[in-house]
Amino acid sequence: MDNIDLIPKKPKEEPFWQELLFYVSFLSLAVALLFCIGFGVLAKRSSLELEKINQELAKEKTQEQIETETQVLDYEKKVIAFANLLKKRKPLSKIFDFLESEVHPGVYFTKAGFTTDSDIFQISGLADSFQILGQQALIFKENLLIKDINLKQVGIGKYGGVEFSFEVFFNKEVFEEKKEAKAEELLPEETSDPEISPEITSEVIPEE
Repeated sequence: MDNIDLIPKKPKEEPFWQELLFYVSFLSLAVALLFCIGFGVLAKRSSLELEKINQELAKEKTQEQIETETQVLDYEKKVIAFANLLKKRKPLSKIFDFLESEVHPGVYFTKAGFTTDSDIFQISGLADSFQILGQQALIFKENLLIKDINLKQVGIGKYGGVEFSFEVFFNKEVFEEKKEAKAEELLPEETSDPEISPEITSEVIPEE
């Protein structure tokens, strides 16, 4: 017959180190969770700051692009203006040759050229007197290669004489290659016929 122990036994106690290990493990897990949450918050904040920085850089880049485009447009305008000047270079040489033959002995020009973005040729100069200035204006008006003239400024010069400024509108014939031929065609023929000169001489001599 088996012996039955009727005396109750004390429950077996766990070692202290096991309980300590449990609490340490729990605490480590809690600390790890806190670190994970903290790193997540920092990562999100860093991502937002990085996005803001990228947006600022994008704005600065856009501003630089706008400034670059503005500079390119300015250079393009300058190139176009320079190209227009080159186009007018050849006509200018012809106009100067033409004016040299039409200037009054008592007048000299100090400045001449086309005004900006127009076909108006502006001449500035000095005349010995108002009478000579009027004669110069009459010479221009009687020339068929000049469409019209406009006296813009007139006044007494600082050192004497009459300062003036003309706006001259040329006919297109002045820019053609055969400028002199065109001028001869437009001007009335007076001495082109060799038979006319004897008749003029015969009329003048009896009057004397």
